[in-house]
Amino acid sequence: MPFRHPVASVAATIVITLSLLAIGALLFGFSGVYDVSASSKDNPIIAWMLHSTYEASLHHHAGKDVPPGDLMSLNNIRAGAQFYDSTCAACHGVPGKPLSFIGQGIQPAAPTLLAASRRNNPKLMFWVIKHGVNMTAMPSFGKTQSDRTIWQTAAFLYDARGITPERYETLVHGSK
Repeated sequence: MPFRHPVASVAATIVITLSLLAIGALLFGFSGVYDVSASSKDNPIIAWMLHSTYEASLHHHAGKDVPPGDLMSLNNIRAGAQFYDSTCAACHGVPGKPLSFIGQGIQPAAPTLLAASRRNNPKLMFWVIKHGVNMTAMPSFGKTQSDRTIWQTAAFLYDARGITPERYETLVHGSK
């Protein structure tokens, strides 16, 4: 019986195992068994994996853009509030109002960006708004909006964490 080096055996076992896992994943993927409909909840393992991938990608790619010096000015926050109201509110919600029928139909659900518990780091928000997120309903606004508009929206999201319905209305529509 020929002598087999233990490292070669371990390497062969790893290669065979990974090959079998890849074949199994392909067979599962092409079987049609997994329900991709937006009316069903994601498998918790798949949801965790996709969210973890999103977080890692976001932190790898975002944060390199330089915000304008006047990012947190009231004018920028107001402009961001108006853009949010006209474009983002349908999916992400407005304080004091029920989520739109569009927002209710998204799976995975769009995050409630105005919640007090959100961090909404402007550099990260800028990147997400500009580039969008694959396999979610988040579009790339960088294709249709200026960097200025996107920074203004990021400024609003940072400022508006935990915003009251009254302040939201004032920012969007001006003083009453």
